[in-house]
Amino acid sequence: MTDLKNLHHWEVLAVACIDGRFIKRTIDWLSEQTGGVFDFRTEVGATKAIIDCESDRNSFCNVIETSLKLHSIKQLFLIDHIDCGAYGGSKEFENEDEEVQFHIKQLDKTAGIIAKKFPNIEIKKVFVGWNEIEFV
Repeated sequence: MTDLKNLHHWEVLAVACIDGRFIKRTIDWLSEQTGGVFDFRTEVGATKAIIDCESDRNSFCNVIETSLKLHSIKQLFLIDHIDCGAYGGSKEFENEDEEVQFHIKQLDKTAGIIAKKFPNIEIKKVFVGWNEIEFV
């Protein structure tokens, strides 16, 4: 078991959507990926908030700076999910494949925005589907 009392540095900050249908599964998956210790932030629409809203983007950049300073993070997990209401939900797409491809493009765009400001952080893009969570 990890000695949490003396643990102050870890690798990962994750940002995901606020959608409660996916939070527990996402946190469980993150725990498997990271050994159970990571910083976690939610934003409405995750990538949408960072792409479309300057104040949300600035706030998130402040979170990254704080995680770097306090916890020495080295990786950022950007997490989008299927049927995201901030993007209009699954009904906005012809099929699931089109929806997944759209989210991959949004994850790529968001990664580009973040990488410009934080070039030394490894960015991993993640998509949460109905049945699985995977790096994309």
